[in-house]
Amino acid sequence: MQLTIERIHLRDDLLQQDIPLKELHCYSLPFGLLGFISHVLTYYTIACLWFGRKPLWPFSKIANSKFDIILGSLGVSLCIIMSIVTMIKCKNTWQLLVIAVWKLSMSLLSGMTALHVAILVINNPDDDIQLKSKTSAWWLVLYIPGMVAGMIGLMSLVVKVTDRSETVLGLTIAFYSVVGASLVVGIISMILTCYLGSGESGKVAATGFLVTIALFIVLSAFYSDWCLGIMLDNLLGTPSSDNSGFYWTYFIAKRLTMFSL
Repeated sequence: MQLTIERIHLRDDLLQQDIPLKELHCYSLPFGLLGFISHVLTYYTIACLWFGRKPLWPFSKIANSKFDIILGSLGVSLCIIMSIVTMIKCKNTWQLLVIAVWKLSMSLLSGMTALHVAILVINNPDDDIQLKSKTSAWWLVLYIPGMVAGMIGLMSLVVKVTDRSETVLGLTIAFYSVVGASLVVGIISMILTCYLGSGESGKVAATGFLVTIALFIVLSAFYSDWCLGIMLDNLLGTPSSDNSGFYWTYFIAKRLTMFSL
């Protein structure tokens, strides 16, 4: 019984030993299971928009562009405002501040993708939007700097707790093992292609690099959700009573682009 109490106390203190509890509560954006679900829905929505499909009914093409512009504008505006508020609240904890920047860049990626596709529909109503909508993938360039900044902040927190949490350590090892394995497979494939003399080593190398980057982009968001859930001792990621309104408003705002028609 005493051992169990000590373990619970250890989990509660994972970050509090380094960061005051009051400052930890500044972070009011989704994490844990709810953050994971939010990111799955965001990735799904972005993928549908890239192919010019309605997220709620992917068998149909997007057509109602004016409505989509309103949704995209409202969603991205709310997320920007709420992310900035979180950054201001977390100004004394730089790690959580840059993680909030990361979430902001994800919101921008989703919102700007929806706006991009909607504008394509307006300007090219008779063209094959499915082909042209893929150009909206270039908004990833806007997302990557925020992701890198957020990962730096997250890893700073991870380093503080890995010696006290086997769960965080195991999750970190698993994450980097998957990304590293992808990179190794790409390198080996390139070497074999060069050795066999097929003349496509450059193409293989580029493909392997892109797959590794894609894995890192997708999995890093999931990794951050579960790491924060473990470190804040809240795997579900449920908000506190004083932050629930802010939290759920942000959660719903990010979902608005799912209703693109």
